[in-house]
Amino acid sequence: MQPAFSFNLLLQSIVIMLLSILLIGLLLKKLNQPYFVAYILAGILLGPYSIKVFANSDTIAVIGELGLLIQMFFIGTKMETQALAKNIKKPVAGVVAQLVLSFIFILALGLYQQWRWKEILLFSFIISLSSSAIILEYLEKNNEIKTPLGTLTSGILVLQDFLLVPMLLTINFIGQKTLTFNQILPLAISYLVITLFLGVTFTNKTINFHFPNKLKDDHEAQVFVGLLLCFGFGWLTQMLHLSAAIGALIGGIIIAKSNSTQWLETKLIPFRVFFLSLFFLSIGLQINVSFLIHHLDLIFLIVAIILLVNSAINALVFRLLKVSGRDSIYAGALLSQIGEFSLVLCIVAKTQNLVNDFWYQLTLTVIAATMLMTAIWINIIRTFIYKQASHLRNTGKYIYRNIKKINKVAN
Repeated sequence: MQPAFSFNLLLQSIVIMLLSILLIGLLLKKLNQPYFVAYILAGILLGPYSIKVFANSDTIAVIGELGLLIQMFFIGTKMETQALAKNIKKPVAGVVAQLVLSFIFILALGLYQQWRWKEILLFSFIISLSSSAIILEYLEKNNEIKTPLGTLTSGILVLQDFLLVPMLLTINFIGQKTLTFNQILPLAISYLVITLFLGVTFTNKTINFHFPNKLKDDHEAQVFVGLLLCFGFGWLTQMLHLSAAIGALIGGIIIAKSNSTQWLETKLIPFRVFFLSLFFLSIGLQINVSFLIHHLDLIFLIVAIILLVNSAINALVFRLLKVSGRDSIYAGALLSQIGEFSLVLCIVAKTQNLVNDFWYQLTLTVIAATMLMTAIWINIIRTFIYKQASHLRNTGKYIYRNIKKINKVAN
């Protein structure tokens, strides 16, 4: 009888989850908010710190990571690698400048708060990583991912994700976890091989895959081929002790260069939506509601500071890269949030005892809050710099035309 009860409980939880996501999503859609906000809010509502529909978030977190892989796979299929390869110096310079400016900000804050140097380094890593899953999807939906600004932003985001591995190594070192030479050497070789492989992939215009013609009409086989390519590349890089998300991204880039696999995108969209929803849901499940309510003022203050500071840092970076003023401000808003890989750094730091329970929950809540505020913040900045500028131009033209009319009458 116990298995039947467990199945009923699981089925009930799934139904409540889907209903919550649907209702919250439809409500937020009227407010022009993206669905990932609904996923996080549903996680907070249904999590172990709220109504406890899901008492254990670990399983959903693991399943949700598959959604992140599919998202990175789709991002790879949309990237303009040729344009990025031709202008790789700009993204590299942008990421370096971003890291330096983030470190300077955290260093100043850390000296004022008397933090240890380990904490300063950790938090500078955390705030420097933006959300590839959110921003690249945002650029794609707004048809901006193939624009010059979208290509540069995509390049910076990809390089940020690629920096996750050395950041994790650094956290392991400063956490005083011993890493032997035999452990570091294979990791360094793997990192070099992946870098060279990316270079070759980016520079080649096309890659030919010879799939059987039968696949074009076989829906089931297409689904499994697509998932195999996505998770297969992710598994390979995971086996090399690198991020699985990087492997999925590489798989997407390779697929984008093949003319014989264009059907993959339409076949995998349902899997992308479902698994990615579980990824953001798992973020919400980990947020302690009582902690959030008790420290609401502090969290709101930190989130506001992060959005403003990261916007300023990234706007300055894009301006240094010769991007126009308005586009730089817009790009700064795009990269203002703290990303999903910062959650990975936070979790690893917790296991290394670099942060206590208070700082872990605070960092987790702030990261989720910046994600939740992303769409609102971008829309505010975008409206201000573009629509206001357009309004001012129209007003100026109107005044100019009327002045000309007055001069004609006067003459």
